[in-house]
Amino acid sequence: MIEQASEVSSLLLQSPSNADAPVAPASYREDERWRLVEEILASRTFAKAARLSSFLTYICRQTLEGRAERINEQQIGINVFSRSPSYQAADDSIVRSQARLLRQKLEEYFEHEHPNSPLILTIPKGGYVPVFQRNTLAVAQMPAVATAEPSTTSTISLPAPIRLIEPAIKPSSRFPSWLGWFASVVLLVALASDLLLRHSPETHSKGIAQVVWARIFGSDREALIVSSDDALVLVQELTKSQVSLDDYLSGSYLERLQPSSGTSTASPTAAGPVPLSASWLNSHQYTSMADLSLAMRIARVPEAMPKHPEARYARDVRIDDLKSRNVILIGGVGANPWVSLFESQLNFTVNYDWKASRGYVRNKSPQKGEQASYEEAGGDGGRHNYGVLAFLSGVDGSGDALLFEGTGMAGTESAADFLFNDEAFGAFARKIGAARSHMPHFEVLLETASIGGNAPQERVLAYRVLD
Repeated sequence: MIEQASEVSSLLLQSPSNADAPVAPASYREDERWRLVEEILASRTFAKAARLSSFLTYICRQTLEGRAERINEQQIGINVFSRSPSYQAADDSIVRSQARLLRQKLEEYFEHEHPNSPLILTIPKGGYVPVFQRNTLAVAQMPAVATAEPSTTSTISLPAPIRLIEPAIKPSSRFPSWLGWFASVVLLVALASDLLLRHSPETHSKGIAQVVWARIFGSDREALIVSSDDALVLVQELTKSQVSLDDYLSGSYLERLQPSSGTSTASPTAAGPVPLSASWLNSHQYTSMADLSLAMRIARVPEAMPKHPEARYARDVRIDDLKSRNVILIGGVGANPWVSLFESQLNFTVNYDWKASRGYVRNKSPQKGEQASYEEAGGDGGRHNYGVLAFLSGVDGSGDALLFEGTGMAGTESAADFLFNDEAFGAFARKIGAARSHMPHFEVLLETASIGGNAPQERVLAYRVLD
């Protein structure tokens, strides 16, 4: 499902060396918060996590130096992951993906390596500002000291954090230029390697979403996770035309690329330009970092762990696979043509205008107050993206299917975050009459807006109960 292992060594962006240990400025060299950071960075948990160490160092330094308000996705991407100042975070989820891993590493450190640490460091979800707190359990177990005064609070005073809601930042289309696309692709193997080392269940409370996961993973049917095909995205972007499922399965869409056109891109092996020929694209398999992260996130939910769900690249799936299994599809029809098999069940369909380079959601039967179409839009320093989360019947009428779609990466991520948000999804589930013993099939249209580098949570625009 990811690029061949032989290309791992060809990554264009190299991880920083662990030998580059952070040097504490004199202003906070004796600060116990910084000493905690140094202990974490020197631990076994972080010994082979160079990028996460750089991430943690950056946000902690910014906070301790009184610049917590500057910590946002844009600045982390630039200063930690060597992105250009003009990079578009809506199309590059490296910061969000690595933030999830960093939170998991910190939990692992304090749970297994140093559970009695008097000070705890966390990064609350929804932002990137670190929070230092007293470990009240560890303090309670320590012998009393006669001269010590009782603490009045368990939280160390810090500059007021600015809570940032993922994702960020600038306006962008669903699909960047092919140069930008390949720049993100070369990081895929590194992210996959880090993710595959994580085997702990996804941390979430037992909310009503558990019923959805139980339907997908708890039946006698096997479950299949199908990730997007970003090589297909590239073909459609270059040819400015949509590829149908029939053309996708036959491979005839690759004939649209003319070898004589001279189209080329930088090789992941840095050996020179590679022509974007049918044979080249047919021999390379790419999926986006955001989609891979979501697939691994799904595989870690408690209901999925015992089932060991199979994950496949969209190009490796056949119709019989979808008929015999419960299925999870990641990406809209432009990146995952298998979505088209479910469009007859859907009122909200995610589409992409390749000529205009703009995604939109079609509302087949608008109700009062709804629009017939919801188009990606940017301006005034912000951008609106749309996502669709759909829980449907299987293609043959039996079993279940779960679809995560979006007009862009931000839209797809909004659909995923909505289901993983116990409070937001719980409120929606009550609206549609869901209960612990019953979850109707549904589809929900979501909007997420990135404004000035920070995006508020997704909000529900419309929904349909399908049975």
